[in-house]
Amino acid sequence: MPHDVPEMRNVSALAEQLGFTANHIAQFAENHSETEILQRLEKLAAWLAKVNSQNHDGVELTQVIVDHLSRNANFDELLGELTYLNEETRHGRFDINNSLQRDLEYKRYVSEAKRQREWPKTPSEQRAAFNELAMLPPPQDTSEFQLTPEDLVETKRAAYEAKLLLDFLSECRAQTDRPIIVVGNERYGRQWIVEPLEGYLNGNFEVRYDRVPSHGSMRLTVPHYLERFQRNGFPPEFMRQLSEQMSHVVIVDECSPRRTERFTKYPRGVRDLVNWFMVFNDIRAEGNGSVYESDSTLPPHHFPELKKWHEFVVVRRRIREWITPGPTYKISHWAPELKERVIMGDMIIPSKPPDFRDGKPQVILANPAIYRTEGNDLPAILEGTHPYYFNDPEKQVKEEILPGFGAHGFETRIKGFTTDEYVAAVQKRIRVELEGMLTY
Repeated sequence: MPHDVPEMRNVSALAEQLGFTANHIAQFAENHSETEILQRLEKLAAWLAKVNSQNHDGVELTQVIVDHLSRNANFDELLGELTYLNEETRHGRFDINNSLQRDLEYKRYVSEAKRQREWPKTPSEQRAAFNELAMLPPPQDTSEFQLTPEDLVETKRAAYEAKLLLDFLSECRAQTDRPIIVVGNERYGRQWIVEPLEGYLNGNFEVRYDRVPSHGSMRLTVPHYLERFQRNGFPPEFMRQLSEQMSHVVIVDECSPRRTERFTKYPRGVRDLVNWFMVFNDIRAEGNGSVYESDSTLPPHHFPELKKWHEFVVVRRRIREWITPGPTYKISHWAPELKERVIMGDMIIPSKPPDFRDGKPQVILANPAIYRTEGNDLPAILEGTHPYYFNDPEKQVKEEILPGFGAHGFETRIKGFTTDEYVAAVQKRIRVELEGMLTY
């Protein structure tokens, strides 16, 4: 009997949509006509649409599942068995020895493998790894994370640097009646400096945390809060607050010790925020750069180029609805050992200590790090410690995610302590050290 060409075209199109291979179609053709195959594929497509979701739940048509569905049996009953096994798994009745029930979990494994950096990425590697998965032990709670002796020593440095910032902020508070907003830049400025100080800042300062990363930054980068859904920089409500209050803003962060012998160094992300405040100032000054350029601390040649750069223009257009004309910010620098010149990325400029005598609102770039590791005048508490030690805490401690099976099918377990537990333990110890320093 000749093949029905339109029917076969429909079968081929639907089979391709479902991810069927030529071998899969051949399996179905062993027991069914083109019309029957098309009917089955249509029912299968409807079933997959119902059970497959946008997250990790769903079903991938593996060879085991295709073998099951190509059998010469009532197709509704074959699909019904898949539904039954799915329900059994979701209700905690997974049977690892049931190959069909096991393969119904394959998509969940593949979805998770895409999220886990260390897991297999190619289809062949994923399939081989999935075949090796075994039953996992029950989840176990771990005891409280214990810091190493080196961690404990380094928390003293972190606490000391946080105290230096607190002393500086107290001096600022005594010299100005303007509100002072302390911004702990995500992550270092937040985790290791401002968060441990929160208890001492409440009442006298507003504390907030924003994210402006240094990676991917360049000399003309202007943080754009809504760009590509990356929450980098300040949210609109904070922009409005700045425009209305013109509070002093202290941006806190640290950076690597490289090139700090002759310069006070600030992260590139902080430099990007200076560029952002130039946009803010330009709107406040209604485009009159002579009003604020001398207060920027940036090289004079930087402005003609920055103002034409597309990010400056895009951000200016985006945020001008939230900012009204008025006084502008000046930029200043603070560090425990502020040098004559500061470096931000590839910009080397004269340092400008904070000065509240003129009453102008200012943005203070604050890096409380002491990068020296030796010298007769080095505080004893810093001896034997390393600047920037706690950067990238996931390199110190990171949990391992173990895949396998449990009562609910594909499951995962955590091996070891998490990075968050490490961060919490370090912060707790920094607060203890701080309390001791501030008591005596």
